[in-house]
Amino acid sequence: MIQNLYDKYICPHLIDFIMSRTPFPKQRNKIIPNAEGRVLEIGIGSGLNLELYNQNKVTEIFSVDPDNVLLNKARRRAKLNNINLHIESLSAEELPFESNSFDTVVSTYTLCSIKNVDKALAEVNRVMKEDSKFIFSEHGKSPDKNVFKWQKRLNPIWSRIAGGCHLDKDIPLIISNSNFKIPEIQSMYVPGPKFGSYHYWGYAVANK
Repeated sequence: MIQNLYDKYICPHLIDFIMSRTPFPKQRNKIIPNAEGRVLEIGIGSGLNLELYNQNKVTEIFSVDPDNVLLNKARRRAKLNNINLHIESLSAEELPFESNSFDTVVSTYTLCSIKNVDKALAEVNRVMKEDSKFIFSEHGKSPDKNVFKWQKRLNPIWSRIAGGCHLDKDIPLIISNSNFKIPEIQSMYVPGPKFGSYHYWGYAVANK
């Protein structure tokens, strides 16, 4: 009961507060301006990415998020930034869109908490056009063995307080195993506790 109340009323706002603080906006700004055309953003949350899109390159933005607590904030941010935003309160595991229909798909700090991430990425692959890009910025598995051990140890507690987030997701492997090629990826520690601060960002293309 307490966990359910926390997950519904406290956790989304806590995560949103953390995600709006440095270094996350800096990391988002490394990829979001690269989006173009018809865009799908999975796990939009409160819409922290919306002010970073280059409106000269983006025509419209669709989004999905299973947690509708923050979606009104996303709608307000879209209005403030004159963005034509279409929101669906759904999980990325079953996207309600036609195949080959998006020029760009965006994921920022979302893959860590999707229950069936392989299924979600298979859906992402399906809705992407042949020449489109999946752009991402995610935290995940540290290359340092000692840090990785701590990520594994902390996962059971962390996932309960952070909305199902897992610290040790192998982002490049997860993406490449979902029928993607990754032409460009960068990684490093950003400021913060090492167990949660190893970041990956870049873009992938779907194997069609």
